[in-house]
Formats: sequence, C-alpha cells, structure tokens
Amino acid sequence: MIDTLRFPCGIPSRHGSRFLPLSLFLAAAALAGVTTPLLAQKTDTLIVRNGDVMTGEIKEFNRGKVEFSTDAAGTIYVKWTRVLTGETDKTFEITLEDGASHFGSLALGDEPHQIKLVVDQDTFQVATQQIVRMQRIKETFWRRLDGNIDLGVDFTQQNAKTDFSFSTDIKYKKDLNNFRFDLSTSFSRQDNTDDITRLNTSFVYMREFRERWFYSGTVGAEQNSQLSLDLRGSVGGLAGRFFVQSNKVILASGLGLSYARERFTGQEGDNAFQGLFLTDFEFFSWGGLDTDLSSQLIVIPVINQGGRWRISFITSFSREIVSDFYFKVSVNEQFDSQPPTEDTEKNDLSITTSFGWSF
Repeated sequence: MIDTLRFPCGIPSRHGSRFLPLSLFLAAAALAGVTTPLLAQKTDTLIVRNGDVMTGEIKEFNRGKVEFSTDAAGTIYVKWTRVLTGETDKTFEITLEDGASHFGSLALGDEPHQIKLVVDQDTFQVATQQIVRMQRIKETFWRRLDGNIDLGVDFTQQNAKTDFSFSTDIKYKKDLNNFRFDLSTSFSRQDNTDDITRLNTSFVYMREFRERWFYSGTVGAEQNSQLSLDLRGSVGGLAGRFFVQSNKVILASGLGLSYARERFTGQEGDNAFQGLFLTDFEFFSWGGLDTDLSSQLIVIPVINQGGRWRISFITSFSREIVSDFYFKVSVNEQFDSQPPTEDTEKNDLSITTSFGWSF
C-alpha cells in the first residue's frame, strides 16, 4: 500500500521553501498512518519448547511446519512439534488429526501442550499436536491459488536422443471445496525410431466431509503414442476417506465409477464403462530443505469389456534445492491388459527427471 501513495512534494509553491517542513510533516504522518496497521498485524504468538515467545504473523501451517513472518528475521519456518501453544486473531481453516475441520482462530491453552480453538461463539481446548494443518482464509481468488511447475530436458549425443517434459499442478481451495488442475506432457525423439508423445490432463473437484470422508469428481483426457492411444476422454466420480492425515503422512483411498470414450490408432472410437479404485500416499519431511515422496495407484476394471483392466501407477520423489525450487524424479507405469492389437504394447514405463518451482 505504501508504494501506491503519491506525495505532492514536486509541486512548486509560490511561497518557496517555507512550506517544506509542513510537507514533510504531512508525509510522515501519512506514512505512519499506513505503516502502523501493517506493523500491528504481526501480533500472533508462538510459545516453543525452550520457553521462547515468538511474535509475528502466522501465514500457514502445513506438512509439519509453520510459515511465520517476523519483523526482525523476516519469514522463518518453525517445526510444529516444537510448539507448546500459540494464539492468533486471524481466521484459518484448522484441520485436526481426526479429520475434523473448524473455521476460527487460536488462543493460548490453559496448560502446556494445549491450545484453544475459537470457533464462532464457542471456545474449546485440544492438544496442540492434534492440529495437522492451518490454512489462512484468504480474501482474493489469486491468493487462494497454490501450485507448481516442472520442466525437464535430457539429451544423449550418441544416438541423438532428446527427451522433454513439462507439467503443472494448480490448486484452489475455498472452505471445504477443493479444485485442482494438472497437466503433464512429454516428448521423446531418437534416431531410427518413432517419436513418443504423452499427454495427461485433468480437472478435479473434491468436497470434504466429516470424519475424513470426501467426494471427488473428475474430467480428464490422455494420449499416449507408446500404447497407440490417440485420445481418451473420461468423466467420473468417487467417494473416499483419508485413513491417515498427520504432519508427516497422508494416506487416502476411494472407490467410484467413470465413463470413457477412447480411440486407438487405426481403430474406431469405443465406449468404456469403468470402475475406479484409487490409493494415494504421501510422505513429507523437512529440516533445512523439504523432501516429498508420493505414490498414486489407480486400478480400472473395464466393466463392459470383460477381462480388460488398466493400471496407472505414479511415484515421485522431490528434494528442495533452495526456497521454492526443487529437483524431482518421477516413475510412471501405464498398463492395459487388452490392447487394441497384438502389436500394441501392453505397458509403458517412463522415468522423468526435472526441476520445479512451487508457488
């Protein structure tokens, strides 16, 4: 807000310099009026194990660490396991270990290792370590966006092999509604072989309920020349539950149904009515640098094509290099038990290395 102020210091005065002190006084008063509320915002408190009282502003708590903004040290990250209690008057979506979500603020607990949740007109106390996530209720659309961008390029001179990959994952959250868009594509070229292209994109809506239950609806499209798949468009939904939702591990699973329209190279388009079984696992840790390990397994029996089933398995490992930039290795396996022709491959395994930026 300070950058938007325009002081009329450059306007000439017929009285010369006699009004300069007054101008400076008015400018200082205006500046103080703007900066005082900004400084006053940093009134959140964290009390840690060694007894230190930290004053600043809680930005977010996720994956075992608190993003904490201070005047003296800038933005720092505090391990939640070291926090005894804390307080903030700002509104967060607060998720507990049992999956319950509350919208409110925090107050200091009456005992060590306890913290109070201030929700509407009610206040109740829980163990500090029962809180596994706190997401600030942000005012604007752009502030609610989170995501990442990955880019990878490999070249081998001996056989003129070139691999290119690009992916992005964008998330938007409002209350208990979650929206996610992801896109990944890769291109591989090598002498004396056909080019290999892959594309996968989806838009997902997820609604959270009590007791860690959720519903998810998905619209997606994919293409894979290695499997002779020209295009597969799909729409579906599933219901599931988070079995583990802690500061280090997330484990979720779900069941559902979907419809797909697919076309393979040289074949007519066909309809597929499919079942869905999904398992999602994520492990994350951090010290000076973040480390993430995630796996997703999707088993898809094709109901109207007896005996056919497909498997999608993706595992990725990422390690932060510097703040918000990371190195990532991904393994992607796609399997189809009944390809359209005998010459078509049943599975496609790809390993991708990339560098990414999260925002």
